[in-house]
Amino acid sequence: MTALLSNGFFLLLVKVYGAFLILGPVLLRIQFRFNAKLNPRLVPVESLPPDVQQFMAPRAQSIAGLGFDPVGYVNVGKMTSGTGRFMALFSNPRTMEWANVSVVKSASRMAGYIEFITRCSDDAQVDTNTNSTPSVLFPLPSYHVFRFPQVKDAFTLYRAHRMLVQEKIGGSKPELPQRGQELVELKRRLERYGPRQQERGYMYLGKSGEYFHLTWKGAILGAWRSVWPIASLRHWWMQSSEQDRLRSLGVAQYRPS
Repeated sequence: MTALLSNGFFLLLVKVYGAFLILGPVLLRIQFRFNAKLNPRLVPVESLPPDVQQFMAPRAQSIAGLGFDPVGYVNVGKMTSGTGRFMALFSNPRTMEWANVSVVKSASRMAGYIEFITRCSDDAQVDTNTNSTPSVLFPLPSYHVFRFPQVKDAFTLYRAHRMLVQEKIGGSKPELPQRGQELVELKRRLERYGPRQQERGYMYLGKSGEYFHLTWKGAILGAWRSVWPIASLRHWWMQSSEQDRLRSLGVAQYRPS
């Protein structure tokens, strides 16, 4: 009797899991929207939600301590349905690099990270950040993204970033927009995501031209990569491989005295 109940419960779990694998992509495809046109704007820090301010303050201070000049606080707006994005944006005219503290906020949760970006004239780019969420869509060949959620300070992250820039695009010339044109460049950089996913068959531009939607290929990939145990395995693999990369670079965690 116990074996029958156990088998019945196991079969129920399998059916529920199978149903999710089928329905997950359908629901994601219906719900997902990525804005084709964004309007990032500088705002006073006081206008940001209190929890966003609290997250940004110490991290922005640490980035400024590395020689980066503050551009300002940016309300990016809604990039995807149900979320808002905010940034504390920095640039370094001496090294021609970007830095930011990014926060993505929805009604139920908030996630944030720090980031250093070097973009070059040939459109190659190195992005080193502390984002703990692996990307579910297509990586761009010239866009090198390294996620180190285990790094807790800007000094260590920036040290790793400089080494990765030399490794990946050392012969290319970094570029920054002219002062006062930072938001124009930020808008261009963020808005290229949708078209590049469309080139790989993961998104398509809706008839209105207002939103990118997921193709079936993008919806299936996005949903299945987000389900247990795949999501947990991808997170473990990302942390393990990036920890190995930190060791190979000779970058140790910085411990402030």
